Amino acid sequence: MDLLRNLFGNLTSGIIRLAVTAGVLLLVYLFIVKPVLHTTSEVTDKAFKASGLQEIGKTIKSVNVQVQRQIHRSFESTKHHGGNPQKLIHCIKRSSGDVQRIQRCTRRF
Repeated sequence: MDLLRNLFGNLTSGIIRLAVTAGVLLLVYLFIVKPVLHTTSEVTDKAFKASGLQEIGKTIKSVNVQVQRQIHRSFESTKHHGGNPQKLIHCIKRSSGDVQRIQRCTRRF
């Protein structure tokens, strides 16, 4: 009988310790970790908006459109002047996305 009382006593105290530990961890999360994460998220959003990264993305898109238009015009003028569009394509592929080199290619061919 004494053995059962000790067994249930140890089991009950273990469950109580586990519940207290889980409760403390939950409170630490709610009152410390969660507010810090929320504040960090707000600061990051404000910094992203203040840094102008959105405007830079819009500028890059507009530059890409301008480059595409210029390449299209170069293809058309190359065809009209009897040039070789394949050389223009090859030159543009070798430029590795460098805008100045692409512009040189479009003027050259």
